[in-house]
Amino acid sequence: MSGPRVAVVGGSIAGLTAANVLRDAGCEVDVYERSETLLSGFGTGIVVQPELVRYLLERTSTTLDDISVPSHEMRYFDAASGRNAGQVDAGWRFTAYNAVYQKLLDAFGTEHYHLGKELVRVTPGVESASASFADGTEVTADLVVCADGGGSVARAQLLGRKPDYAGYVTWRGMVDQRDVSPETWDFFQDAFTYGLLPDGHIIAYPISQVSSEGEVTGETRLNFQWYWNVDAGAALDELMTANDGSRRPVSVHFVALPASSLEQFHSRATNELAPVFRDLITGAPQPFVTIVADADVSQMAFDRVALIGDAAFTPRPHAAAGAAKAAADAWALADRLVEASGDVREALTAWEPERLAVGQAYLTKVRAMANALQHGGEFPPGAAEFRFGLPKPA
Repeated sequence: MSGPRVAVVGGSIAGLTAANVLRDAGCEVDVYERSETLLSGFGTGIVVQPELVRYLLERTSTTLDDISVPSHEMRYFDAASGRNAGQVDAGWRFTAYNAVYQKLLDAFGTEHYHLGKELVRVTPGVESASASFADGTEVTADLVVCADGGGSVARAQLLGRKPDYAGYVTWRGMVDQRDVSPETWDFFQDAFTYGLLPDGHIIAYPISQVSSEGEVTGETRLNFQWYWNVDAGAALDELMTANDGSRRPVSVHFVALPASSLEQFHSRATNELAPVFRDLITGAPQPFVTIVADADVSQMAFDRVALIGDAAFTPRPHAAAGAAKAAADAWALADRLVEASGDVREALTAWEPERLAVGQAYLTKVRAMANALQHGGEFPPGAAEFRFGLPKPA
């Protein structure tokens, strides 16, 4: 088909997947990313889902071994005592944000990937849609795909919807082999490990090391998240205040962490965790803290504007498929456009109901997981309702 002109707002994994599949479907695509520089996930890990890597495996020469490492178990421990609470066979693979992002960017190229484009307004329309950016640029297109993340400007403007704080934060960190004891390093290999606590939990798994150029080096690192319940208000404000005195809305990265927050992080690890979890947590050279929030929506299509990924439903991370959901949104949109012979409004009308159902089902799933994981609830090893991945909508 001779496809419509598409402006994709947001150049992370969701936006790049959309850009690639829509271009392959015959569209003329440009991506507008707010960052002034190419993106980095600070080394953070991602559980590989089929939807996440579908484009790379089907339409590039990338293999799973190029971007990920395998595991064979999911293990469950009491993180305070170290007691083994069970394990199940589970053949997951793990990758790093930077590895997936770089491969998708390589596939799309940089000629139509525009940096420094911070969205300030999106304008739906029957005949065309437009996006306006802080630098004064205004782009008109047949379709505007908003993939501008959990803090989506487009969603806030179109629906008045911002994410709701979920009542807890996550500390994230990475360790190399030199950062921890040999026993700790070996303990966390070849598995996804849960560390369960009465008022939170830890997850840990190995991922591939990625060079500054986005290439997998062949070495591995350990990635962890430690979730803390923190009341909204003064306690949260204090934790999210950076060393320059500013209250950060989403994350406080290591370079901005005040000494008091880092001391609290290390003190809690020392006093509350079993040795192997303590060694993992305190071994991280550059931990950082991020608020956990979520959002749902009642609408994803607005004439010629579409919200995808976290810009529509912002899920909590517990089922490890947020990026996969975004990629699935993009693939479905491309499929509907092809079926509609490039008629954008017809395609969006067909696309929206299914994606709303998937988003709502996924949000329901991760909220149920959070209720168990953050409050000492039942979290049986291998429970089907808590399995990673996207649910089938009712």
